[in-house]
Amino acid sequence: MAEEILVVGNGDWQENQLLKKLISKANYVIALDGAADRFAGWNEVMGDMDSIKDSSNHKIDGNQNNSDLSKALAKYPVTKVFGIDGGRLDHRLGAFTALFENSSDAILYYEGWRAQRVPNGEKKFEVQRNSKCALFSFGITKSVSIKGVEFELHNQDLKTGTLGLGNTTLEEIVTVGKSEGDLLFIWEENAL
Repeated sequence: MAEEILVVGNGDWQENQLLKKLISKANYVIALDGAADRFAGWNEVMGDMDSIKDSSNHKIDGNQNNSDLSKALAKYPVTKVFGIDGGRLDHRLGAFTALFENSSDAILYYEGWRAQRVPNGEKKFEVQRNSKCALFSFGITKSVSIKGVEFELHNQDLKTGTLGLGNTTLEEIVTVGKSEGDLLFIWEENAL
């Protein structure tokens, strides 16, 4: 089994069952900055230490050219990310784009939703049937296909826009493919 590396951000989240499950399944847990003050069980703290209570025992990464999440994705093959939705729109968009700038396969966990970058080629996503889902192209994405959903696409080029929004899964496996570009798949999910 592949190693599970979990990143926990300092966003708006309560102590909840999803976080406990993610931590229990992780081999390595990274707290981003002030998140280290909010839960126990992390292996490492990363970031610029601008929101942690006591940074004296942690290495400060003063690089302000990248977000704390991007720093973690650049250093580790992160598999899951939780707690990055802090109510700030710039942080939410930054989390999505951090996946692209680091070619990361990490899944972003939101309350009831998941988001993941689609690599070149084809990727299969395990989903719940009759769930909402969407594709978002960041720039131009070539030869996009999606199967197992109400509105399929077949080798269609996408650009930044709303085409791909408001779809529904019909199968438990949704297959998304592309040849190049930055594509994000978002799906409604209540289970791990």
